[in-house]
Amino acid sequence: MAEDVTFRELRSRLGRVAAIIVTTVAGGAAAYWAVGRHLGVPSSWLDCFYMSVLTLMTVGYGEMIPVAATPAGRLVSIGLMLGGVSALIYATTALAVTFIEGTLQGAWRRWRMDTTIAALKDHIVICGTGRVGDTIARELAEMRTPAVLVDMDTKHVRDLGEELSMPFVAGDATEEDVLQRAGLATATGLIAALGSDHENLFLVVTARSLRPDLRIVARGSTPSVVPKMTRAGADEIILPERIGGLRMASVMLRPTVVTFLDKMMRDRATAMRIEEVRVEPGSALEGKTLAEADLRARHRALVLAVERPDGSISYAPDADLRLAGGFVLVMLVGVEGLLSVRERAKA
Repeated sequence: MAEDVTFRELRSRLGRVAAIIVTTVAGGAAAYWAVGRHLGVPSSWLDCFYMSVLTLMTVGYGEMIPVAATPAGRLVSIGLMLGGVSALIYATTALAVTFIEGTLQGAWRRWRMDTTIAALKDHIVICGTGRVGDTIARELAEMRTPAVLVDMDTKHVRDLGEELSMPFVAGDATEEDVLQRAGLATATGLIAALGSDHENLFLVVTARSLRPDLRIVARGSTPSVVPKMTRAGADEIILPERIGGLRMASVMLRPTVVTFLDKMMRDRATAMRIEEVRVEPGSALEGKTLAEADLRARHRALVLAVERPDGSISYAPDADLRLAGGFVLVMLVGVEGLLSVRERAKA
């Protein structure tokens, strides 16, 4: 946005400079034509424009029209020379001011963005802001999950970041320095949603080499890429086309269920989601039963399942199930309720 404003300002100032120069040259040519007529020296318009440009540029190749012979001609030349110098000074100043302002604004924005990202912790790095990345970013923004956008398309990533109030980095996500600028060192996860399997594969390798403990979710286009991305270090590989096909089948076979999930996900008034929260050792929830935790009454959170550290899952758990560190609660909960449950689950 700010770069666009600077460009428009530059274009506007260049337009004004061009208009002043053209007007001055044309006015000088008309004045020389009138002086030539007055002296009885007929001159073509080309000669008049030639004289006007020579005078403006203070080149001094010689007069094709004897303007120095009359006071009027000398006054015309003086006016043109002063006008040419003034136009040159204005043009230089306008361009210098525009470029300096743009440079300072750009440096200030980069510093402010880097400072914002440096303060983040446990955020998600979204690499790629195409159709898939755009959807991911909007969902994370809806759930108030801190995230940083990364994309090579400067204008698009900037527009999306400003729309969602989400920090961004314009650059190649497969480059280590770009990932470091996005705060990979303190991130909790990375989503590889670039345009091709090759790019996502290279991104996964790069991110895994920088952060062996990072959770990485990658986008794939074909089933054949899944084992490659798994070996490269991706924790989960999502095939959008496969998911799209399964969803279409579900709409046909289970329309009510799909409609329910759609309304739940898209209804901004309720903003209910199926979310997960990990119970940390030493947190307020550790050692309590589900009844004692009273999640439904206190946070409007409905516990659908509980996953234990060994991977076993209790579906529709009983109220007397006692929570322990490392348990993961799968809940139907709103945004505000999710935030408050997360606070109670922290050590």
